[in-house]
Amino acid sequence: MRKILIAISFFTRFPIKLKDVSEEEFYDSMIFMPLVGLLVGAILFAVSWVLSYIHVIQLQALFTMIVYIWITGGLHLDGFADTVDALFSARDHAKMMEIMKDSRLGSFGAIGLILLFLTIWSCYTVILPENLLILILMPVIGRYCAIQTCCFSTYAEGGGGLGRRIVEMTKPWHVLLYLVLILPFAWFAIGPVAFFAALGTMVINLGLMLYLQHKIGGITGDTIGLTIELTQTIFLVVLAVIQANWMLLAA
Repeated sequence: MRKILIAISFFTRFPIKLKDVSEEEFYDSMIFMPLVGLLVGAILFAVSWVLSYIHVIQLQALFTMIVYIWITGGLHLDGFADTVDALFSARDHAKMMEIMKDSRLGSFGAIGLILLFLTIWSCYTVILPENLLILILMPVIGRYCAIQTCCFSTYAEGGGGLGRRIVEMTKPWHVLLYLVLILPFAWFAIGPVAFFAALGTMVINLGLMLYLQHKIGGITGDTIGLTIELTQTIFLVVLAVIQANWMLLAA
């Protein structure tokens, strides 16, 4: 339980005070990212349910996004922007590593964030009127994909210490455990549409992992952030497309 609280205190803005947190405890807590996602998703579900009573889906979608950014403190969005800046810089490996370590937001990172937000907002306007439970699953999927990537990828030299330690400690049984929890939940709690969207996202994430392996030689702390934010968005896109066509077929 203590390690879960450590993970919550690191990955969210919740002010959990824990004394004498060792370095080993801190790194061990990283494996609980999907559980943090479950907490984030539960809060998003509750907030969006309240917002649904304003009966303006565009505002409901917008404020749900704002709450997510506030809860996470934009931690993973920062990694997303840094990685996009590096990948689209058309530079060599060493320069890309340098760009990712630069705290300044570049033009490609800014454009990437704008497109990411527009995509999420558009998907929310399609999905939320039909099933708010998707908000519980979405952050879990993103963080599961991060665990999946850490397990089956390698660490990119020159990235940073956090990424290296997470890669070293993530084991196949972690991936399998979360997999057997997530997919049945998607099917039985939400429905087959969510199940196939989740499964499709996990497969797409393997392609993303191979792409990052090819471009920068593996993963870093920043690319973990990219993986979380991008796979969450891919999940929403796949879900929105399946849901829209499912409704057309049922009509």
